[in-house]
Amino acid sequence: MYDKNIFNKKLFIRIQSITVCLFICIFIQTPASAGIYKWVDDEGQIHYSEHPVGNDAEKIKIRTNETTKPRKINQADKKVVEATEDAKKKAAEEKQEEVVSKKEKRQYCNEAKHDLAVIQSRGRLREINAKGEYTYLSESQRQQRITAAQKKKREFCK
Repeated sequence: MYDKNIFNKKLFIRIQSITVCLFICIFIQTPASAGIYKWVDDEGQIHYSEHPVGNDAEKIKIRTNETTKPRKINQADKKVVEATEDAKKKAAEEKQEEVVSKKEKRQYCNEAKHDLAVIQSRGRLREINAKGEYTYLSESQRQQRITAAQKKKREFCK
């Protein structure tokens, strides 16, 4: 027969060592607030990492809890948003007119594929209007976005 006290001591030591190992693992972890970096490689692929790669890596700020509350936009910010939208429209028109390099085509192709996948995978889409409020897209607006993404995909993914 075996001694119950020896068995209990071994079990106690085993549980104690597991507990110590767990505490060590918990307290030695790297901080969750480490920086995130974004860069584009030679082939136009976008990469994210905790460590910067190359000189063109930029640090990204991770937003927290901003998506749960509508943002309030004052008049000055509204003018900036409108000016930015106008600049984006002009830039888009200019991009269509100029010749696009292979690297840019690959990037636009990847963007189009991503946009199409996001639009098709989600049921209802929402966006923030000029007042900082969330508005949901109607089904016809969603279909227009799908059509535009498919057109962009046909144009640049050849």
